[in-house]
Amino acid sequence: MTFRQIQAFLLVVRTGTLAAAADHMNLTQSGVSRLISELSRNVGFDLLDRVGRGVQPTARGLAFYKVAEGVFDNAQTLQRTAAEIREGKDERIRIACIPTVATTILPAVLEAFHVNHPKAFVDIHALHPPEIINAFSDKKVDFAVTLGFCQMEQVHAEKFATAQYILAVHKDHVLAEKSEILSKDLIGHTVMGFENDSILLPNDDETRLLADVAGKTVKNVWCQSSWVRYALLANKTTVNVAEPFSFPIFEPHGIVFRPFKPKVTFDINFILKRESLASPIFTELMQLFKDHTRKFAQENGLPITVML
Repeated sequence: MTFRQIQAFLLVVRTGTLAAAADHMNLTQSGVSRLISELSRNVGFDLLDRVGRGVQPTARGLAFYKVAEGVFDNAQTLQRTAAEIREGKDERIRIACIPTVATTILPAVLEAFHVNHPKAFVDIHALHPPEIINAFSDKKVDFAVTLGFCQMEQVHAEKFATAQYILAVHKDHVLAEKSEILSKDLIGHTVMGFENDSILLPNDDETRLLADVAGKTVKNVWCQSSWVRYALLANKTTVNVAEPFSFPIFEPHGIVFRPFKPKVTFDINFILKRESLASPIFTELMQLFKDHTRKFAQENGLPITVML
């Protein structure tokens, strides 16, 4: 059983065709087919069935795939770790961030971090909160910045900032003329609905924000991705009660924000292993996130408050 055989099998299952896997591996279809045949002989059962012009895993193949995927990921991590050691990297930190923080705060944090740790290797995972929980459960990350968090054994959660929802809207929308938006101002307008990331982490913020106008606004789009919600404002007909972190990215595209009432806040948390609390490198990371989040909020006039 070889690394290439497992790679070929995983790619065929993911893409559904030998041709797509062959393109990815820079092989012929017959080359990929040979690798999978060799793997089937090694494991002692058929891995794939032909279905029309494509293929799909057999029941045994699917069970093998679920385990092989993790083994392959770990093998890739080992290869990357070996390369880091060869290159003289003396520290490796795996960080997970919600996408809005990963694209706004994290770049400045990493720039400052590498001043003191030029040889550190940082592995970034931009994930939504439920995915961050899974990543910690699977021991794939060491440190995270996220929204609400389910308590887990041996994992420390610490609030470091609160953010207040704002109304984001295109500058040509009629509501952009107001200096502050009340929930009743949304009556008759098209408002994007919240979509939960997961039933494990239900988001009742929409209820708290818009309870007074329930049934009095138009909702024809629901979305959990903040970036997509902001991007959809380009049509100039929709408004978005939104988190404030993404606003500066979309401001050059004609998006403005207004304070919104009722005032509803949400927490931003650090997540790390309990044993990492004593590590100076994680203490430094947490302070850098606090410093640069505070600076980001001040520079953009955003309602984000950082804990001391």
